[in-house]
Amino acid sequence: MYNILCIITPGDNKDTIQYLFTALRALVETYQTQAYEKKVHVSAPPIPVLQMSPREAFYSDTEVIPLKEASGRVSAESIMVYPPGIPIFIPGEIISDESLRYIEANVAAGLPVQGLEDESLKTIHVIKEMQAIR
Repeated sequence: MYNILCIITPGDNKDTIQYLFTALRALVETYQTQAYEKKVHVSAPPIPVLQMSPREAFYSDTEVIPLKEASGRVSAESIMVYPPGIPIFIPGEIISDESLRYIEANVAAGLPVQGLEDESLKTIHVIKEMQAIR
């Protein structure tokens, strides 16, 4: 198990909160001998530059290219590390070398990077570059 997110809302009461605590205690007792601490150091991603609005990117022509070759291109997809779920970049933002290194660092650290249509993280949809008319 990697993470657990527990949310207590105004709809909960003493009984439901106690039920949660009981379940968490049971998890600790069950997996305590298998647990180990894994320190992961990953920095915050750079703030990307918005080239076009996400709406404009959504309606633009796109092409699929290798993710490793996407630096300088405008993304047509979102990608994030979850948790926390904050996008590294969204459609319309310029993909930077720093963002690609951030993605690689998170993958190497074993963190779940997701959001691309290609779950293997090998390719990405980017805005098709316009060619000059001759």
